[in-house]
Amino acid sequence: MTPEAQGKALCEALSIAPRLRSVPLGLMKAIISGLSVAGIVLPKARAKAELARIGYYYATESMLVWNDTLGRYDADATPEFGCDRLQDYYAKVAIGDVQVERGEHAVF
Repeated sequence: MTPEAQGKALCEALSIAPRLRSVPLGLMKAIISGLSVAGIVLPKARAKAELARIGYYYATESMLVWNDTLGRYDADATPEFGCDRLQDYYAKVAIGDVQVERGEHAVF
């Protein structure tokens, strides 16, 4: 599921029109660099830089299994586990059945 599809699913669960924007990877790198420099003296900035690095990783690395024969990542070869769907989770969040506790992982 692409990040765009995830955003659209969340908007659908919240019954709002999607207004999605792409962020260039260069901008993400600049944000990481700025937060890293600020993190030299500000521990909170250092923590935010680490979250940005994690976000960059997931934005740039495939989570699918590499298929040597095909020479590409292969969704069909990637194992699936469980039966939970992101759309169902978003629906529960939207109606208040689930509370999202981000704790230290909150960006703002």
